[in-house]
Parts: sequence; C-alpha cells; structure tokens
Amino acid sequence: MPQRVSAEVTQLPSGVPTATRWRHGAMKRRAAAGGAPGGHGTVRGDGWRRTVADDQLLSGATRLGVLTSRQAARRYWGGVEGTARNRIAMLRQAGYIQTSTFQWGGAYLWATARGARAAEGDLRALTGPPGGRLLHQLAVADAVITFELGRARVLTEREVRRAEATSASRAEQVAASLTTQVGSVTDGRSRERFLCAPVGAHGRVHYPDLVVASPAGLVAVEVEITPKKPAELRQVLRAYSDARRLFGQVIYLATEPVMALIHGHAHPRTGEWTEGVAQQVGLLPPGPPRYRPDSPFLVRHFQSKDVGVAYQLDLRQVPDTWWVDFPQWKRLRARWEVEGDGVGWLAWWQQQRRP
Repeated sequence: MPQRVSAEVTQLPSGVPTATRWRHGAMKRRAAAGGAPGGHGTVRGDGWRRTVADDQLLSGATRLGVLTSRQAARRYWGGVEGTARNRIAMLRQAGYIQTSTFQWGGAYLWATARGARAAEGDLRALTGPPGGRLLHQLAVADAVITFELGRARVLTEREVRRAEATSASRAEQVAASLTTQVGSVTDGRSRERFLCAPVGAHGRVHYPDLVVASPAGLVAVEVEITPKKPAELRQVLRAYSDARRLFGQVIYLATEPVMALIHGHAHPRTGEWTEGVAQQVGLLPPGPPRYRPDSPFLVRHFQSKDVGVAYQLDLRQVPDTWWVDFPQWKRLRARWEVEGDGVGWLAWWQQQRRP
C-alpha cells in the first residue's frame, strides 16, 4: 500500500526545506541589492539588506495570511526568537509587514501590499488586519509550518483558492506540480475541480485548510479547533467522501471536543461507544476508530507548537471557572509533563481541580 503523509505533525523531523537553485539565486540577487534610503532594504547604503530568511518570511506571511513572531522564528530563523524579532522590526519599519499583539501570546504579523509584491507570488496581501478567526488561522499556520519543517510540500488555503478561482486548467497544473496522481471531480455546475471538494448540487465547494503532497497523492488537511454544528460537519464529511478520487487521504487535526464529534466517544462509566459523524456518513466503520498511518480518513489530536496558541486553545476547551493566566498555565503544563504518567492533559488538569 502506498505510504501516506503522517498526521502526527507534532513529531515530524525538523529542518527547513532547501530553496530551489533558481529561487535561492533570485533571493541572493535581491538581497545583494542592499537597502534604500528610508530603510527599504533594497539598495546599498542603508545599513541593512533583506536576507533570504526575510524574503522567505514575506512569502510565508503572504501564503498563510498571518503568523505569530514565534512561528516565524521557528520556521525561518531556527527557533531563535531574538533574531526573528529584530528582522521583523526592520521589515515592519520598511513597510513590508504589519504587526499587532494579543493578550494571550505576544505578537503576530501579516504582509502588506509591498511585502506581497516582494514575495514575487501571485497572491495579494490581506485587505486589512486578520479578522475574528485569528486563532484558527494561527493554528493552521502552526500545522503548515510543522509539515514544511518535515520537508513536505504544502499548499495553503489561500493558494488553493487562488488556483481554483483562476481556471480549471490552472488548478490542474498546480495539482500536477505536487503529484503525478492527479484526480478530479465535477461540481454542481459541471466544472472540474482538482483541489477542493464539491458540496451539494449548486456549485458550492469546500476548500481544505491545507493540501499536502504525498506519494499516495494529494492529502487534504483540516485543522478543527471548535466543534461545528453536526449538520455542517456532516455536509463537509460527505463532500470528502464523494471526493475520494481527488484526495488520497483526509486528515483532521482536532481538539478533543471536535475529535469526539467526528469519530465518537465512549461513555465515561459504561464504556458504550457513541458514533460520530464520520461513522454516520460512511468514512469510518461502526465502533471505535482503529487508525493506521495510511488510513484514507484519519483524525489526530492537534497540539500547537506555539505556546500562545496552545494556551488559548486549552482555555476554549474548559469551563470559564478554570481560567488561569498565562504564567499559571505554563506552570500547570510543566507539572503535567512530569506528573502526568500517561493521563491526557485536560483529564489531568481536571484531577487537579478536584477537592
């Protein structure tokens, strides 16, 4: 059976993929142009120049839409947060990116129109600051970075949407750049689709959060941090079930409440299994799931590498009365890593709150 992409994104090996020879040469030529008067980093004499890592950040910020400064450090500067902060400050001053902060975890950034042009792609910058789905966007960025550090080739949702919006031939070309096993499905308006799953009979489609290349073909990856309404989730899972010729595997990276909704859960006292939506639509057989790395449908627990994102995700999964500030949460997590003894993090946290 073909080897599929592993969903254990928290265990993928580290190491930044090497740029293509042409791309690396182009970056070096632009960096060698130096910095401009006014601090633009494009002409000599300004005291700084855009580096290869700077240009990679601009490309990544444009592809992802938004990421945290810690994520940028992990992806482009080998985890050295001080270097990342310095470079981000210079790029912000030069007008390539904008930054903001949140109470639950430091700074985040996104590319400006100038930064998107410097990235030399066909994606435009965001029209404004990231909206209300910021936490989900940052969780997706975390997953993309982990896959890429594992040397996987990844399309972000922005890239998928752009390819599908351009033309069917463009979407097919992009899919073929990732795999030799290009499949397609027809939507309700008789348009051929290569990177998204048709939903219903009226031409609507569902775009994966990311698409990953694997020897088995394209892998659709969803990062679900908040439970959907069962009817909405059922519709999406049916779309994936009908698009099996398109994606060799569908992976859900989910929080614990979402996992229970998707593949069911056992009663805490009797152990009786309650079926999830995936069993209802035929993506999983009845009963508790028995996943293999090559399972066509796979659900795995999502744990963010970014501590700010992880903190906020944890608070979303517990009652308001459990609220703790960021330093308290870090101390609790450190204790759990030592004392947990195989008990899940949220279950262990609940045990600590019992009188």
